[in-house]
Amino acid sequence: MEGDYRKYSEESGICLSKNFSVSQIFGKALSAKEINRPMLQAALTLRKKGFTMGILTNNYLDDSTRRGHLAQLIGELRPHFDFLIESCRIGMAKPDPQIYRFMLDTLKASPNEVVFLDDVGANLKPAHDLGVVTILARNTNTALQELEKVTGIQLLETAAPLPTPCKPSDMSHGYVPIKPGVHLHFVELGSGPAVCLCHGFPESWFSWRYQIPALAQAGFRVLAVDMKGYGESSAPPEIEEYSMEVLCKVRRIFG
Repeated sequence: MEGDYRKYSEESGICLSKNFSVSQIFGKALSAKEINRPMLQAALTLRKKGFTMGILTNNYLDDSTRRGHLAQLIGELRPHFDFLIESCRIGMAKPDPQIYRFMLDTLKASPNEVVFLDDVGANLKPAHDLGVVTILARNTNTALQELEKVTGIQLLETAAPLPTPCKPSDMSHGYVPIKPGVHLHFVELGSGPAVCLCHGFPESWFSWRYQIPALAQAGFRVLAVDMKGYGESSAPPEIEEYSMEVLCKVRRIFG
């Protein structure tokens, strides 16, 4: 990614300093990101009413040490939506008109059946030109008021609160050595019969943040693992380390 940005800057006649790092800029931006809870609650309300909900996001494949934060964000949001479209996985990005056509194909919907919200005005115009209803989402209350008018569903101050999740700082964290130079990170809560929670792709132990407290309160010792290559667990480069057979053998350690 660094090389691509330097090449683009040269072609644009922009001189970047030697210590410029776009990865650091993205890393700081991601670290500062938080989920817009009222907007998420509105999405839950609409989904319960039968609306298909999706996320269309510009992001990039992150193999840095900061990848865990993005995984936590995606892991928390993904279960509440019907689909997730990430620019880095389809080779298109907003505001390219093609990505909105891809969105419509994914939804199997006509443009006038879709409402698209974004906090960047330039990302709304191509969708609007296709006939999609668009809402600028820089101000949450204003955007939700417009969404109420479009959908006919009351969204402000009506939705039930989400279950209380566990906080990473309240958990007991541990590391299990698998072999020299490779370890698995896990969190633990509660006592009693053991329950081992293994997340899917592309998530982390944080995907289980709602289930962990409930299981612990029900009398179980809960172990939630960062699978190999995710979160704070080691990410060995060998492809065979991620075969199903090897991963299942690793899970036996927590059995």
